[in-house]
Amino acid sequence: MTTFVMLNKQKLKIMSTFKINIIAGPLWSNDEAQKLAPRIAAAHLGKFTGQWSTIVEGEMSVIEVELNTQPTGNNEYTLDVLAGPIWSDEDAKAICPAICASYGGTWNGQWTTVVEGQMSVCGCVFKF
Repeated sequence: MTTFVMLNKQKLKIMSTFKINIIAGPLWSNDEAQKLAPRIAAAHLGKFTGQWSTIVEGEMSVIEVELNTQPTGNNEYTLDVLAGPIWSDEDAKAICPAICASYGGTWNGQWTTVVEGQMSVCGCVFKF
């Protein structure tokens, strides 16, 4: 979807959505994809476009999902997202905003180590 705004008598085009491929496990048929993909897209706060493809025969497919450029909605949900090892608060400040943004969320300032030296999580807030 595209939005247009006027600035100094010029019409500017602003993209308010974008499309990405999300892994979906193996999808065996178009009927299965059309049934499961809308739920997968919704789990990522997006909308299934109807497009999908197999990327590794018998093992992995991707679905095309349309997402909003800015999180919207009045509801919020906080979820810890895997982030690899984080060593300090300063490290978290450098890493977590990008990790949360990669899932369509924003960092809430929280993080914790779940496996010492191997894996930490960032607290991400999602609006819907």
